[in-house]
Amino acid sequence: MCFVMTAFVVLAPLVLTAQAPTSSASKADSTVSQEPEAAGTNEAAELAQKLTNPLAALISIPIQNWFDFNLGPNKDGFRYTVEAQPVYPVQISKDWNLLSRTTIPIVYQQNIYGRTTQTGLGDSTESLFLSPVHTKSLIWGTGPIFLIPTGTNGLLSTRKFGIGPTAVVVKHKGHTNIGLLASHVWSVAGSDSHPSVSQTYAQPFVAYTTKTAWTFAMTSYDTYNWTAGRWTVIVNPIRVSKLMKLGQQRLSVGGALRCTVTSPQYQPKGCGLEFTFTPVYPARRE
Repeated sequence: MCFVMTAFVVLAPLVLTAQAPTSSASKADSTVSQEPEAAGTNEAAELAQKLTNPLAALISIPIQNWFDFNLGPNKDGFRYTVEAQPVYPVQISKDWNLLSRTTIPIVYQQNIYGRTTQTGLGDSTESLFLSPVHTKSLIWGTGPIFLIPTGTNGLLSTRKFGIGPTAVVVKHKGHTNIGLLASHVWSVAGSDSHPSVSQTYAQPFVAYTTKTAWTFAMTSYDTYNWTAGRWTVIVNPIRVSKLMKLGQQRLSVGGALRCTVTSPQYQPKGCGLEFTFTPVYPARRE
């Protein structure tokens, strides 16, 4: 699985770069290094702020790394999750964008179900957002979300296909973005040996980006399992990230504490760690 993820991270930028149409905008990008430093800084800050907007016209591949502790009946369990979240926007008309957001998790966990270890793919999701092109301070998008049982282990998967609605709303003002990403998924097919899925997810966030492309954000990941009647609430009290440039590649690097406020039995307690690496490819508009 590690080789698969490594190949994805290495090859995806080459594929996306090859697919990106050339335009006058790309010519302008090639001259960035010849512009005054202040202009380059403003461009980086603008790009960094767009990364805090889930509906921005950016091709990106966030690679999120989560380290969770204190799991299992003896609270000595550990889970490491690496999740790729490729985002691809397409302008389908002069007035509308269609944005695809996919999640592909790989999980390693131990001592959660007795003295056992599980490694493999978790379940994936695919979200589609239809969003207006011409927006000012209030940005929104909505569409379907699909749950796909790609998990390679019964303890890492719901074994269910699911579908439901998802939506994003973002208020943009100055250097700040405030928003909410939400969804609900119901299972519609799958294994009878696993419980049905009825789950609501909400992710409120606030992010502030400086003129030097530093971003400071607060986020909460809130999940309610209607089948079990249980909440999972994980908070990033502060996330810090920086947009930088490695050669010609724009890359955002960030980290945060990952603190569990409430969770079901045997799930994470206390605080863990989160690290994110996001290659960015500005989408071109015709």
